[in-house]
Formats: sequence, C-alpha cells, structure tokens
Amino acid sequence: MLPRPQRLVRHRDFQATYQRRRRVDHLALTLYVGRKSQGTPRLGFVVSKKVASKAHDRNRVKRRLRALSLPLLPRLESYDLVVVVRSPALALDFAELCTVVVQLFQQAGVFNPAGVINDGGE
Repeated sequence: MLPRPQRLVRHRDFQATYQRRRRVDHLALTLYVGRKSQGTPRLGFVVSKKVASKAHDRNRVKRRLRALSLPLLPRLESYDLVVVVRSPALALDFAELCTVVVQLFQQAGVFNPAGVINDGGE
C-alpha cells in the first residue's frame, strides 16, 4: 500500500489535478499531471463503475496499480498524479499494466529512470 503522504485522497486535490488539463492518454489508462507537490509525488487512482461494474473488479485494478507504483515512487518527480482506468486495462496482466504505467510516466515527463531526484535546477 502507498504511504499516506504519497496518496491523493481529497476530492479537491483530484479536481485541481483535472483542472490543470495536462494529461497523457493510452488505450488502457489516462494520466493527469497536476501541480508540483511538496517533496514526494502523490498518486491517485480512479476506476469508474462504467469501466468495472463490480466493486471487486475496481478494487483489484486499483490494488495492482498501487502495487506496481510503489517501487516506482523514488523515480517519480514530485507532482500530483491521477491515473484513470479505462476498460481495456481490465484485460491486461500485471506485467503489461506495469509497462503501460511506465510509458505514461515517461511520456508525461515525470519519470526519472536513473532515480536521481531533480529539485528544479539547484
């Protein structure tokens, strides 16, 4: 599970990330990039009832996303990030989902493959 300081939990934080309107799309997922956060990146995951009508399916996808995001946290820049799940993500296995998430982070410019913290040029 993601540590609490690295989770987006408030509705207003999700809304602020959406309003920023910086996003990267994939067939299975959409990544919204919000404002720069203090210190560590914060992640939120959204799976609507339209995508998965059963609660256990929605929870399974979110558990997988949290599990694969945990080892990636040290490599992420300090932004608020919201991952919105689309229907094709339900058919992906764990390895494919991990590949898609890493691709989205790279396309958004928030993934630092070397794991070196970039604090804005100081």
